[in-house]
Amino acid sequence: MESFDQNQRIQNKMYPFAMYEDSIWNTFVNNFAIKYLEWSGRLSLVDYIKTSVVLTIIFSITSVGGLFLIIPSVNLSKVLTIFVTLFIGVSIVPSISLLCRRLNDIGLNKTKLLYLLFPIFGALYLFFTLLRKSEVSISYIEMGKKNFWGSNWTVSTYKLIYILSFLLLFVVCNIVYKPLINSTLLVSKVETIASNIADEYTKYTTIDYINRNKEDKSLKSKSEQERVEREQIEKQKIEQNQERIRLESIEKAKQKNIDQAQNTVEKFYLAIDQQKYNDAFNMFSDNQRNVIGNFWDWKQGYQNTISVELKRLDLKNYSDTSISFEYLLASKDRISSGIEQKLFRGNIVMMKINGSWYIDSQDGELLRSEILRDSYNSYKGPSYNGRR
Repeated sequence: MESFDQNQRIQNKMYPFAMYEDSIWNTFVNNFAIKYLEWSGRLSLVDYIKTSVVLTIIFSITSVGGLFLIIPSVNLSKVLTIFVTLFIGVSIVPSISLLCRRLNDIGLNKTKLLYLLFPIFGALYLFFTLLRKSEVSISYIEMGKKNFWGSNWTVSTYKLIYILSFLLLFVVCNIVYKPLINSTLLVSKVETIASNIADEYTKYTTIDYINRNKEDKSLKSKSEQERVEREQIEKQKIEQNQERIRLESIEKAKQKNIDQAQNTVEKFYLAIDQQKYNDAFNMFSDNQRNVIGNFWDWKQGYQNTISVELKRLDLKNYSDTSISFEYLLASKDRISSGIEQKLFRGNIVMMKINGSWYIDSQDGELLRSEILRDSYNSYKGPSYNGRR
């Protein structure tokens, strides 16, 4: 079997809870540089402390030795600002990966990282949480184990080193970066930036407020327009319904007048056919009575009439008070040589007086005439005298 490289950790998929123990530097390189995008694995407490301590020492030495002592004080604030920005930019992703794997090992959800949004209490909570014991004990493969500095240290020793490294970080930040934070120039810049941010925010909120007002006015205007349109549509529907009812009422009244006038004409000729001349005469208007004369002279004109029959009655002209019809009438009259059948066509005008319809004028023309019998006595139908 080939010997295993002690600097290469066994992949978690093959051995989820077992790994090689390695030196402090190799542990830092493996967890910070190689596994910087590994979010779902596990990280033991000892490996986490080794990596964090090395990262803290690198930051402290670089800040104190490379910046505070070497760089001239004239450019110190600018260089420190650039350094901190670069350091955070390079270490932010690997650091989050470390914290995620450590939380996985403890058995906590990654959402605990949100406590970092609270600079003091959140950071303190995570500081002590990450020192908790692992959820599952991690055993190390003892194959060609190397002796390195710190290989015999206990977990308590590593915790003490971890706390001391953070105290070192606090001291370095207090010595190196506190003057930068308290400097008048930085404060002025921060105030300028804050003022610009406040101005931009005010500008944005003002524009947003104006836009919302415009949108609200537009919505209100649109809503008002839709409301007016709905009211207009409803008003049109009501007007159309009222007009429909009015037209239906007019049509019904018209049809009622036509039916009444037509019924009067039919009753008139039926009364003549039944020799009820008095009833028929009462259906004339005063104007028509003045035209035809007295009742007895008018009745004498029907003395030879055997029967009359209204064949057709068609509407010709209409108004609310006057209706004219065109009629077709058949009659049978007794003559010396037999029975004469005649067919008349003419116009009859009805006049509405006090709610009733009367015959106001009448004319007609003879269309044809024919003799049906040689003598009156040969007629088989009811005789004139018998019809009386």
